[in-house]
Amino acid sequence: MLSSNRQSATTSATVVPLVPRRPQSTQALAGTEPLGAYEELAKGLNYEPAQLLHEQLLRFLKENGIQVFDFDEVDRYLAAIAEKENKVWIWRPLREQDTPNWGAGRCGQNNHIGWWGRAPTGHTGQVFAGHGSCRPKEWVYRAYEHAVPVHVLRHVKKIEDQFGERVKFLVSDYAVPKPDPFIAVTAPDVHPIIFDVWDEPGFSTAT
Repeated sequence: MLSSNRQSATTSATVVPLVPRRPQSTQALAGTEPLGAYEELAKGLNYEPAQLLHEQLLRFLKENGIQVFDFDEVDRYLAAIAEKENKVWIWRPLREQDTPNWGAGRCGQNNHIGWWGRAPTGHTGQVFAGHGSCRPKEWVYRAYEHAVPVHVLRHVKKIEDQFGERVKFLVSDYAVPKPDPFIAVTAPDVHPIIFDVWDEPGFSTAT
């Protein structure tokens, strides 16, 4: 979506990576130890650590047959495609209400989603508005404007019905005709969980 910003990264030889195969989804890896007693006690204390919410999300996705994607594989795939056009890939909120509101540069654990992003291939460190960045209130990071397939929206509704306003939904984007958008669910300090992808926008009701 953005032209590549290289000013804050250490420059080496320009390298355009080969585009890897699009990542495949797998079953969510969730723990097996019962959470009931812990959840009940934590709720009574009004205590909800990010690690607990992350585990609850993974278990919910697994129980409902919603598969997930490896974040690093998706990052490498999107970066390779974007860099062919001298761009970076970014996260955009699915809806206005999904705009991260928990502080600049703190949109996910270990800055997986933040104002700063991963530097393009051939550079080291991080750059402002790099790969995987999300900068609320800036125009290019506005709510996603394209149609999202109905099967993806059904997953969003199912997750939102369970977790409500505790979670946000973000869509990957960059300015190319067929961007292969991925969608993730996240929350403050919760590692983004990518749970779907589609080829092109449309209004089909097919599953």
